[in-house]
Amino acid sequence: MTANPFDTAAATWDDNPHRVRLMRTLGEAIVREAAVTPEMDVLDYGCGTGLLGLFLLDHAASVTGADNSPGMLDVLRGKIAADGLEAMSVLLLDLERDAVPDRRFDLVVVGMALHHIADVDRVLRAFHTMLRPGGTLCIADLDPEGGAFHGGAAHAVSVHHHGFDRQALRDRLTRLGFADPRAVTAVRFHKPVADGGQREFTIFLITARRP
Repeated sequence: MTANPFDTAAATWDDNPHRVRLMRTLGEAIVREAAVTPEMDVLDYGCGTGLLGLFLLDHAASVTGADNSPGMLDVLRGKIAADGLEAMSVLLLDLERDAVPDRRFDLVVVGMALHHIADVDRVLRAFHTMLRPGGTLCIADLDPEGGAFHGGAAHAVSVHHHGFDRQALRDRLTRLGFADPRAVTAVRFHKPVADGGQREFTIFLITARRP
């Protein structure tokens, strides 16, 4: 079995202050654009160490952090235990391989994880199934960037898409049964790239509803 590079990266994942700030900014955009309420049960897919899900926990009834990296989930479990977060749970899940769980959610969020998914349609169909009628899907990811974003990072081997075209993704969501897909720019930022310079990247937030 191929080693999961995110297991190796998990212990120091939160040491990057830019990453921590970025996920908070995405969380703020999700709360705003998806109108998150205290009654909502949330699935954070590709949750990593829980930076996004833990932010959303302050605004929702419960958050389930799902990821295919046991190492990342171990870090998140440690945070949950340390803070006694009874409304936060973890789930080892790879929707490209595993059966769709029975549990249903009011909100499914995917923060900077879709580009690591090879079979996007399969996973989006699973999200549609896991949403309650009227529930919302939020996808935050890069606009097309040509591969510069990840550069030589160890987990770059798991990157299947160098960003997404917003309109093409909205059209895909409509084809798969979602309604009212809308896109906004969630954040712009500069990041060092492999040639030694800085480049601006943008992250969109697409929201769509299960009818």
